[in-house]
Amino acid sequence: MDLCFDSFTAEAIAVRFGLNLANTVGCSKFDVNSDGVEVVNALSQGYSSLVASSIIDDCYFMSLDFSHVTYDHCNRECNRVAHELARLARFSSSSVWMDNAPDEVIPLLVNDVTLLINE
Repeated sequence: MDLCFDSFTAEAIAVRFGLNLANTVGCSKFDVNSDGVEVVNALSQGYSSLVASSIIDDCYFMSLDFSHVTYDHCNRECNRVAHELARLARFSSSSVWMDNAPDEVIPLLVNDVTLLINE
């Protein structure tokens, strides 16, 4: 993001991007996990009085195109892939990956899958 002053706005923009991408590729269900509790609350309620309220509004109206949308808060420890992707994005140009994840996050993805299988 070229200009973003706070983490709330950055998270909201990321969700809006994800909703747009999911809609573009034809997904009908969308689950958002974020370590930003304020963003999850705003998205769940469908509105916000904070600086990114117009982005939250966009997300609300975009979510109406899906048959199922959930917004869940998760601890940063459970959100390591997103955290690493955000760190990588700070030092590279933006990109979208659909099939092959960046090498830096593959061990984290494997760990997430292992945790899910063992639950």
